[in-house]
Amino acid sequence: MSHRQVKKKSKRDQSQGGAATPSEGSVSKSAQRGKRKPSWIYAKRPVLGFVVLFGVLMGVFYGITTLRVVNTSIIPAYMRVNAKASSAIINIFGEGSTARGTNVSSSRFSVNIQHGCDAVAPTMLFVAAVLAFPAPLVTKIPGAIVGSIILALINLVRIIALFFTGIYFPKAFEVMHVDVWQPVFILLALTLWIAWAWWATHDRVQPTDVSVEAS
Repeated sequence: MSHRQVKKKSKRDQSQGGAATPSEGSVSKSAQRGKRKPSWIYAKRPVLGFVVLFGVLMGVFYGITTLRVVNTSIIPAYMRVNAKASSAIINIFGEGSTARGTNVSSSRFSVNIQHGCDAVAPTMLFVAAVLAFPAPLVTKIPGAIVGSIILALINLVRIIALFFTGIYFPKAFEVMHVDVWQPVFILLALTLWIAWAWWATHDRVQPTDVSVEAS
């Protein structure tokens, strides 16, 4: 074999070897495919999970309120408790009211606490939002309990405020009852949930001081 033939063969081997080696362009394309951005659904997964779970919980809660035992026993009993508590607070101001069933009355005015004025719906809204929020369970349980108690107390304030509105501003009673207090109560439940969500996600761990000594 001559020297010229060996040289040609070596060039042919190099060309074959170069064809087997992946080019930089193909490597960069495969790397780009590996670094492909996640889909929109995947990126929005926490938000979508919250919305879906919130909807499911609200459906469960409203389903519970349609049960016969809830409508005929539990909710009426809760409304009677509201009536007695409201009457007791009203009497502190010397009004001399009495509570009979769900009715709070005095010699000057009376209100009847009906379904829808018991704060059950806003409380369900708040509890469902708390349970659906992506936060530790140790923050959800106290948040749901404390928030429900606060909303129950606010509802007492609403009943008492409407009672005195009927005494001193009877023409404004319906406006305060329907147009003011109902949206305000929903807004208060939403504000309470936002405050809880901030507390549940806020980093309450203080960073430790680290001192570095110069060598």
